[in-house]
Parts: sequence; structure tokens; C-alpha cells
Amino acid sequence: MNWSGRSRWIVALVAFALFAMVLAGCSGGGQGERATLGDVMETIEEGLQEAESVSIAAGGDVNFGDGVTPYLTRGGMGYPFEDVDEVFAGADLSFVNLECCISSAGAPVPGKEYCFRGPADSAQALAAGNVDVVSLANNHSKDYGTSAFLDTLTHLKESGVAWCGAGNNDAEAYAPTVLESPAGKVAFVAFTGIIPNGWPATASNPGCATITDPERVESAVKDAASKADYVVVSFHWGIELATSPDADQRELAHLAVDSGADLVLGHHPHVVQGLELYKNRLIAYSLGNYVFSPPREISAKTFTLVALLGPEGLVQAKVIPTVISGCRPVLLYGEEASGWAQVLAGYCEELGTPMRLAGGRVFIDGPASAAD
Repeated sequence: MNWSGRSRWIVALVAFALFAMVLAGCSGGGQGERATLGDVMETIEEGLQEAESVSIAAGGDVNFGDGVTPYLTRGGMGYPFEDVDEVFAGADLSFVNLECCISSAGAPVPGKEYCFRGPADSAQALAAGNVDVVSLANNHSKDYGTSAFLDTLTHLKESGVAWCGAGNNDAEAYAPTVLESPAGKVAFVAFTGIIPNGWPATASNPGCATITDPERVESAVKDAASKADYVVVSFHWGIELATSPDADQRELAHLAVDSGADLVLGHHPHVVQGLELYKNRLIAYSLGNYVFSPPREISAKTFTLVALLGPEGLVQAKVIPTVISGCRPVLLYGEEASGWAQVLAGYCEELGTPMRLAGGRVFIDGPASAAD
């Protein structure tokens, strides 16, 4: 919200509050004392903070194919996010990376080692789990060819789930997906740095937005910032099983923030990486796996992120230790949560991120919160 918008909020809220206090005085409340501006400003500022802040919940890689499909068959579409759907429902908007196509069509791309395809109705699992938007900018969205890729777009649309980072052409793939929140418009853009042959979107080829041209990434983020109050940027990047981001990730994340990103969400390493504060904006370098059939223990340990963003950047982030059990994310509590939280805090410390541990959770405070 710009300053003129904030001014209108102040005028409207002050008028309403004064009017309410006058009514209270007329009815005997407050002994008929005259309401003053000072009497109501604290309430006004609290109302503004709530109105101008947006909460984003996020998880990592979601794959409805491979070993996850039998769980969908047995447990139904509510199964994958059953333990975390309230976290997603409690946020203004929620995000995951969809690490598969959703279709009953197509064939595996020849020569590709891992090809993931979820059942044609599995987009309903995202809707049932209160997922609002997914990234399709990754190295698995076209695993079964263009027809299955286009089916994915159709099934997501039918289920009421938005997507970013992909489309029928490059104009669509690089364009922001803008969603409404109580704090205003939130734009999502996504890019992949893991790029199989045939994946990039072009003027005539459906596909994904990529990081190949940093200037186009910068332009896309700036375009998103011009159309929304907040911008969330997603990157599919990094080195598999590396628990620390590399120099290229950090450079690209900083470019995104410099271009207008308020939150950066990364994925692909299949393990989690630390979070960084850069210019008061939060960067989660790898959210790890989420709905997945992980082949190793370290790939089963993940986290659920809830970030509260304000006009000046991060207000507070809550990192909830999570483990994949039965191919779905399960929130951790007690000693198990505290142990994993310590590891996550260590990853953040490596990036110079100030944080605190409380109740088996990792909290990262923005400058305003830290000063309170």
C-alpha cells in the first residue's frame, strides 16, 4: 500500500473510531468524555499493521507420482497435507513447488533418469490441502511431454489452484501470477535453473521460465513489483543434497530482492538449506522435500515456513520442523522438534542470520520485531 492509501486508511479508521467513541459517550459509556486523536491512535496503528501485513506459508517439493501415488489411492486426496493443512489455511496465501506433471497422458521423456507424473485428479489434493499457488518452473513439469504439461495447467485451473513460472508460451511463463490478500495484491514469479532439453518456454513452445538470462529474471521481478504490493520469487536451483547454498544461488537471490522481491523461496536440492535476511527480505534457499517418497533419511527432514511480511520487509518468520512420514509432511513437537530445530538454526547461523529458538521452533525476526 502506498502512502496515499495509508493516509486514506488513517482518515477512515480515525473517523470510525471517533464516531464509535462518541456513540459510547452518548449511551453513558466513558461518562460522556470527549474522544481525542490520542485516545485512538494506538488502536489505529494496530489496525494498520494488520491490514498491511501478509502471511505466506510455504513447503517444498510436492510429487504425486513415484511412491506417493499408492498413498493417494489408499488415503484419498485429503491425505498428503492432512497434518499441515491448518497451517496453510491460517496463512493469507500458501505455496509449494509441484515437482511432477498431473495427467494420464504422455510418455516419459526418453533418456531422462527420473520422470514424475501424478494421477489426473491429484490437483484436488492441493486444493484439499489449502494450497493456493504452485511453481511449475522445475525440471519435472514436462516429464511426460507437452501434452501432459498442458493437462497439468488444465487440472490446476479446474481445482482452483494457481501456478507461476510456466505457461503456453514465454510471455505467460515469465508473467506474474497476482493473487489477492487482505494486505493487497501478492505477485508470484518462478524460474528454474535445472533445465532439460525442451523445457524453456518460447514464443511458440509451452514450458518454463528459466534463469538463463539474469536480465530477464530482473525484468520479470520488476514487472511483478509494478503490479502488486508484495512479490514472492521462487527458484529451482542449487546442488542436490547440499545443505548450504552456493555462490550462484546467493547472487541470484540478492538480484531478486534488489529487483523488488519481498520473499524468495528455493527448492531442488531435496534437503533443506538455511534462511538469510538480505535488505530485510527473507530468503529460504531450499525448502527441501514435502510430499515425497524420499530415498534417504536426510531427505525426509524438512520444514514448514510461515513468513509475515510488512511494507518494510520481514516482520517475523516461523520455521516449523517437519518430517516426511508415509510420503507426507508431519509437524514435529517435543524433543524431536527441538533437535531438528537446532540443526536448522545452525544452517541459518552459517548465513549470518539472527534467529531464536522457542518451543521447538526457529523464529527469525525482522528489524521492527527485533527492536520491540
